[in-house]
Amino acid sequence: MRNIKADINERKGALDRYFAKCIGAGRAAEVMRHEAYEQLRTVQSECPFEYIRFHGLFHDEMGIVNRDDSGKLFYNFQYVDILFDSLLDIGIRPVVELGLIPGELRSGDDTVFWWKMYKTPPKDFSEWGAVIEALVRHFTARYGKNEIDKWFFEVWNEPDLESFFRSDDRMNDYFKIYESASRAVKRVDPDYKVGGPATAGLRWIPEFIAFCREKSVPLDFISGHYYCLKGDFDADGKVRLVMNDHSYLSGTINKIGKQCHSEGYPLYMTEWSASYSSRDPVHDSYFSAPFILEIIKRCEGNADMMSYWTYTDIFEEVGIGQTPFHGGFGLINMQALKKPAFHSYRMLAELGNEEIECNDKSAYVCRKKDEVEVLFWNSVILRQDTPNSEFFTRPLPSKKLEDVTVTLSGFEVNRKYEISVETVGYKMGDVYNAYLDTPTREETEALKEASKPKQTAFSVKSNDCGMLEFTLPQTENQVDFIKIKI
Repeated sequence: MRNIKADINERKGALDRYFAKCIGAGRAAEVMRHEAYEQLRTVQSECPFEYIRFHGLFHDEMGIVNRDDSGKLFYNFQYVDILFDSLLDIGIRPVVELGLIPGELRSGDDTVFWWKMYKTPPKDFSEWGAVIEALVRHFTARYGKNEIDKWFFEVWNEPDLESFFRSDDRMNDYFKIYESASRAVKRVDPDYKVGGPATAGLRWIPEFIAFCREKSVPLDFISGHYYCLKGDFDADGKVRLVMNDHSYLSGTINKIGKQCHSEGYPLYMTEWSASYSSRDPVHDSYFSAPFILEIIKRCEGNADMMSYWTYTDIFEEVGIGQTPFHGGFGLINMQALKKPAFHSYRMLAELGNEEIECNDKSAYVCRKKDEVEVLFWNSVILRQDTPNSEFFTRPLPSKKLEDVTVTLSGFEVNRKYEISVETVGYKMGDVYNAYLDTPTREETEALKEASKPKQTAFSVKSNDCGMLEFTLPQTENQVDFIKIKI
């Protein structure tokens, strides 16, 4: 039987809140929309993040880069100001993605995404550097050096993929793009932080570090993306995505993180999730709640930032989602319904800052002045007979496991303590299965209720040694969050 043990007076140290460092969003113009912004306000009120990262800052819809009749560049930052002012107003700063290419600077007409972002190298690298410098100077003039010192500038997005960078020599051409951009940022202020290569699968990192050192190119952090899938092609040529083991994701991040730290750089995972597809129903499933917690716990100490991709299903890389639950990346769906994944982050946010030593690798024990919290989970990679696109669209009743015993010492002796428990699992805080069970989906309010975790309350009396002990029922892929008033 699983037994989670801790002495609430054995302090481990300050809780590493690297999991709350950053959250992803689709593109700049999406975040400006009323509903997307309101959802971000919800996120910031219940599970706040320090930073947000998104694509599309240089998309023509943002209007930054323009040319006059003589061909001279000029800039319009009005939409940028509206967006960034609104972010700072709710306490979230940007990881500024410098890319992809503004339309006026493109060397070709190749695009990516449903909303068509140009993805070629700049036609003129001096103009590319001038645009970056103008943008950063504008940020400095508007918000001040003390504020921009706290921002991060990340150059491009997944340049190792043909999807995001049309080039015959992607790595070397990206290095040129990075050098020009990073030098432009540092011309404004050498203290500003710039990094990359923002590659899919954490590629190019040794080569990137070597290039920057050889050319004395500014580099403050390493960034990259990783997801937890394996896949092959079926008879029709379609990719069949299936969940991989936890270690596929956490093992790679830990390995690269140690390498980066040995070279003197932090590792910022500016995208991560179970799946890299925005039409993968694993994102909607209760499976994702414990999966998120397991990966976060495993990567602690090696990743310095873990930016979950993304906070909302208002996300249009492959177009607008056709149904309320369409496998979107978000913690929240388009109708503002909170998915099980949301609760993982909300529970993490509610943990006290003082972490307590615990014997269990899939648990946190923390305390505040008036409360002890125990957050624990079990994350099981299910055996799939079909790809994610089919497997996670059907009800997946969880198997019953042995009860979990929680044994906590360090309390006052012979005193009654009130205990509350929130549980997320199959049909517990599981709005997607409620949606599957109500095909007509007439009542959104019923789904809001279904999205709430199961609530349990009881009291336990400590023994003569100041120990509390109790058991909780358990099923596969379940999360439990215990609060004890002290």
